[in-house]
Formats: sequence, structure tokens, C-alpha cells
Amino acid sequence: MIKVGFLVSYDFKYLYQSIPLVYNDADLIVLAVDKERLTWSGNPLVIDPDFFEWVQKFDVLKKIVIYEDSFFVPENTPAQNDTRERNLLAKAMGEGGWHIQIDSDEYFNDFKSFTGFLKERNNLLQNPEANPVEIHVQWITLFKKVEGGFLYVKDSLDTIEVATNVPKYKYMRATRHSKKIITKYILLHQSWARDDDEIYTKITNWSHRDDSDNLAFFEFWKKINLTNYKEFTNLHENDPTKWNSLGFIAEDEIYSLKLTISAFDLFKLKLKKKLIQFIREKLPVSLQNNIRDLFKKLIK
Repeated sequence: MIKVGFLVSYDFKYLYQSIPLVYNDADLIVLAVDKERLTWSGNPLVIDPDFFEWVQKFDVLKKIVIYEDSFFVPENTPAQNDTRERNLLAKAMGEGGWHIQIDSDEYFNDFKSFTGFLKERNNLLQNPEANPVEIHVQWITLFKKVEGGFLYVKDSLDTIEVATNVPKYKYMRATRHSKKIITKYILLHQSWARDDDEIYTKITNWSHRDDSDNLAFFEFWKKINLTNYKEFTNLHENDPTKWNSLGFIAEDEIYSLKLTISAFDLFKLKLKKKLIQFIREKLPVSLQNNIRDLFKKLIK
């Protein structure tokens, strides 16, 4: 089975777009909703009742289950509450099959192909505890909504773990299973491309609330626009080197998900450069020559 879990919170409105992208190729979709309507920081959240009516009307194949529980624990950090909710969601999704967790503001570029990729590896479902695996996709971040489109992080190495055969989460979505598979599939992340009020709600309630000075970054973010975005580099709020620069993409390309961003090729290229740099700086010349000879044989 292909099981998909979504976390439903203050940014529920993005689910109107993200759920339809996975609906046809999922066997089960579970929506996790805090029954006290609290965020991971314990702040109240509002989910429009119309959303649940929409879910009921949209779910013509009866694939969607609403799972309500208490996901805020006062003693926990937001990150700990995030991780806890994902594990509770995994239990609600049931044992077996491929477990996929997607956030409300994330859009799968080609979910059908991704599920085909998983099904080709269904042998990993036979004895999952003996062969746990964590599967990553390319994570393309929309940084800001501007006239005519979006600014996006165009040269990051971001990947995000979305699927596993053993859903035991250690830190948010990360299972930290020893075997990881990094794929070419793209998950578009709405992230910072929101109105100012939404951004403020996000940074005061999300898992990374305590990771950095979010308010200072928010003020920095507000200064970036369509005329000056090329001036800025090293943009990530926690690790600046992760996001080197921004690009522009037209709105119709985003919402049709006709992406021209070759993130996977970029990832492989940068990984190759880092590997070459590591070999040159860390390994003795004799070993470098052995590795070079091995690569020549593999190419043949």
C-alpha cells in the first residue's frame, strides 16, 4: 500500500492543492488534526470548517481519514512535538506498506512516478525491520511571492526524507535509518512564499522556532524583492551556506508544476565536486591514484 500522511495546522489552506496531487496514486490518506486546535507551541489555531466539507466532497473514493488527537505537550519543544505527532500519525496509518509524510505546503511534482519507484522496491516491505530505508526527494523552496511569480532557492542541495518502510521517526521526518536513497523526484515547498502575517504565524509556531533568530530573519526577508534579489547570497536562516542564491520562476509554471529546474543534476554535480575536493584534501596521493584507476575501469 501507498500511505500518505499530512499534518493539518494553521496553513491548512495549502492542502487544497497538495492533496489532489497525490490522491489518485495513494491507497490511504490520513490527515492529522490537533483536537484542541493548538500548534506545537501551544498557540490556538483556526481551521475553517469549510475545509472538512471540501475533504468530504473531494474524497469520492473514500481514501481519506481524519485522525484527531492531542499533539501539544507543554514540556516539549516544538521540534519534539513535531516528531511525536509524526510517530502518532504513523501509528494511525497502520503497519505495513510505504509510509509517506508530506506537509501541507509541499507539492509533489510527479507523485505517480514516485509511487512507481517505491513499488519497484516492494521487496523491502517483506521484512522491513531487517531492511529499513529512508527515501529522499529534491526539496525546492519557494522563498517569496513577487509580481508575476516566485523567488525560489535555485542552487541548494536540499533533500527531504518523505518515505520509509519503517516509520519510526527520530527527529521530525528523519528516521535516521542507515540506508538512504536520494531520488530525482521534486517536492516543491511553499515555505517562505507567504503573506507577512502568515510568515509571522509560521516562525512563532513551527518546529524551528528556537533554532535561530527567526524575527531577525523575517525582517531581512521583507527587504528582498524582484529588483534586488540577485544581490543576496547565503540566505538560509540556520545554515547560510545551504542556500546560495535566488532565482525567479513564473507563477503559471509553479501552479502547473511544469518545473524546468534540474535540481537532481545540480545535486549530482555539486556532490561530485565535494567528493573530488575531499579526495584531494584528505587522501594520500597513492590512494587518489588507486581511486582514479578504479573509476576508469568502471567507466569502461
